[in-house]
Amino acid sequence: MAVETAKKQGSIKPRRMKTPKPFKKRIEPWLWLMPALVFFLVFTYYPFIKTVVSSFFVVNKMGVFKQFAGFDNYVRVLKDRSFQTAIQNTFIYVLLASPVSILIALLLALIAAKKRTMSVAYETLFAVTMAMSMSVSAMIFKLAYNPNIGILNYILGVKINWLNDKHYAMVAISIIATWMNVGYNFIFLLAAVRNIPPEILESCELDGARPFHRTVNIILPMISPTTFYLICTSLAKSMMMSGLVLIFTGGASLNTTANIDTMISYMYKQSVNNLNYNKGYAAAIIAFLMTFVVMLISFRFEKKGVHYS
Repeated sequence: MAVETAKKQGSIKPRRMKTPKPFKKRIEPWLWLMPALVFFLVFTYYPFIKTVVSSFFVVNKMGVFKQFAGFDNYVRVLKDRSFQTAIQNTFIYVLLASPVSILIALLLALIAAKKRTMSVAYETLFAVTMAMSMSVSAMIFKLAYNPNIGILNYILGVKINWLNDKHYAMVAISIIATWMNVGYNFIFLLAAVRNIPPEILESCELDGARPFHRTVNIILPMISPTTFYLICTSLAKSMMMSGLVLIFTGGASLNTTANIDTMISYMYKQSVNNLNYNKGYAAAIIAFLMTFVVMLISFRFEKKGVHYS
């Protein structure tokens, strides 16, 4: 018994003491991260913190703090009818542009999933909108929407001033955004569909599953992580949209029957055009908070609708 105990004790290996890493090894990862950290601190976090702080003060046209305003700037912005319209326009744009562009891209990805002789040609055709800048796309559609010589009115046989009619303005801009974003979404969804193991799809065909059921029960769940990523990025971009509005309005306030401003374009015009920094700062924070809430709601559906295995 004593011999066995001695053997067991002898078999226990002594623990090695961990030698502390030299200072150079510990500091090296931070040195590699330093450029990115400095960039984010200077161009992201500092401006954001400054905007939050400034939104609670009265700021003159020179950008100098005059006095503490509390929530007065927020109240003025929320009571402004133009900003209320901007909120409405933003959510109309989100509801129209984001889901439609993803649905069209998904349909094109399903059509192009099987590689054929001309696959490269029509894949390039579907994704070509990515190569066009926002300003070029806006100018193309500005001609198409022209009430006098526009091809859209000619095809439909109507005479609508698309960008100056309050009933059609945001729909017209959403169509442009959809056209611009389809190519980006198509590339991601096509890669996701082609990544599905062919054995799974073949077994579904052998079991007699119809194309519709195969798409709903197999393909959509398996590409749900990619779809969720596209939904989140599309929602964030749509909530922050201002480029198309500023191109069509020339950065100036509209004196027409249709106000197509979004929250971010409203913020830009108040800050840059009117030098009203009080409303500009408050509008920026309100837009950020609304975007944060929208993203929070979208992530609540991740566990229910996204399948990672």
